[in-house]
Amino acid sequence: MSERRSRVDSRRREGIALMLSVLLLIAVSALALSTMQTAASDGTVAGFQNQEQIAFYAAEAGIADARAVVRDMGERSEVPDYPGDFPNAANPAELSSSSEFVTGDQPVYYADPNPPTAAPIMYIGEGAPCTEGCNMTLGGLKFNHTKWQVNVVGESPSGDQKRLELVATRLLAVGY
Repeated sequence: MSERRSRVDSRRREGIALMLSVLLLIAVSALALSTMQTAASDGTVAGFQNQEQIAFYAAEAGIADARAVVRDMGERSEVPDYPGDFPNAANPAELSSSSEFVTGDQPVYYADPNPPTAAPIMYIGEGAPCTEGCNMTLGGLKFNHTKWQVNVVGESPSGDQKRLELVATRLLAVGY
């Protein structure tokens, strides 16, 4: 009888060990699946952040180009011609060749089609006149800082957009 009992006890122990092994295997598999899902979602989030950053850098390139346009303005009343002087949404400026991107699409920038002012690049006012200790005259003309509002949009290949707005200054002759 004790022999029979020891066989039954041995089988019970083997059954419990098998059941614990299966449960442990299920738990480890669930942990592995959870880790894989987290890694995949982290990659997706990183991809979205990368596209936003590409759009931001494209907008920064647009700002640099717009500042060059402002430097070339002759009068306060001038407004750039779009897309002749600065790209618009219908004719955006591309940042590189399409061969550098897998899809062929690439980052672009253009003048904001819905700027908060009358135009994406325009004169908005005079800076404070130069006072004590500075001479803002050249060849008999007085100069002053003029302020120009610039609004551009940068767009990533995936369509993410970033809008940037800044006020650029430029020295122009003053009529006083």
